[in-house]
Amino acid sequence: MQFLQPNEYPHDFYYHRTSAEIYRPYLESCGNIIAFDIGNPPQYAWKKKLFGDFYVSRYERTDIEPDIEKLKREGMKHGIITWIPYSRTDIPAWWRRLWLTDHFQETSVNILDTDYRKKWNERSRRAIKKFEKSWAEVRAVDPETFVEAFRATKVKHWFKSDYISNYKRISKHDPSKVRQWCVYRDGKAVAGLACLDYLGNHSVHFVAFTGKDAYDIQGGTALIDTWFRESLEKWIKYITFDQLRNRNGPGDQKGYTEFKENFIEYRLSFRSAYFKVF
Repeated sequence: MQFLQPNEYPHDFYYHRTSAEIYRPYLESCGNIIAFDIGNPPQYAWKKKLFGDFYVSRYERTDIEPDIEKLKREGMKHGIITWIPYSRTDIPAWWRRLWLTDHFQETSVNILDTDYRKKWNERSRRAIKKFEKSWAEVRAVDPETFVEAFRATKVKHWFKSDYISNYKRISKHDPSKVRQWCVYRDGKAVAGLACLDYLGNHSVHFVAFTGKDAYDIQGGTALIDTWFRESLEKWIKYITFDQLRNRNGPGDQKGYTEFKENFIEYRLSFRSAYFKVF
């Protein structure tokens, strides 16, 4: 895994939460949120009214500086706007650094090719060989089967019901943009993974679960391998694992972040956030 500097970030890679076609209606369905174009397709930002004419707004992982005068003309008379740049470091002086923020600071990107396994670490390459020697198999499933398997599997998810709810909501917006698989062992689903495809050549890890019966056969690794292989067949260029734990992140994210790091090619950081009040 290589840590990239901002000037090395790929310029045609986009963050799904502020560019994906399927994520925009999902975001707005979360409650009183309006997504709007920012003049740099496919990127968008969002705003939410708190009270009266006061709004909060966020431009995330975009190098387009928020146009506050335009926002005012469109009805956002007062508010606080947060800007998390993608690769820019030349931030205008009148933007103030936001030290406390809830934005996801760490993510990843893999540039997919036929030799994708060679970019994995040795541990993950051993794991996929172990799965291939087992009698288990990975199957593509429909959303209903995925949800049923997730609910039935005993997993250490503090927010299991939230993961399921979010998956169900987003998959309803455009099922063609969502792919999901389960690992079956002795006829029973023991692990699962769902991804979102967007912009024609991007795919992002959305939700996953792994039961104890999948540990010894490396079911989680088999799901990642299927995601990579079938994405390659769809001419996907960029694979991203979405949120990774940062150095001060919650301890419950540590284990799964370490699992993801077995497969990551490049890691990207977005630790700086800026704001204005107007």
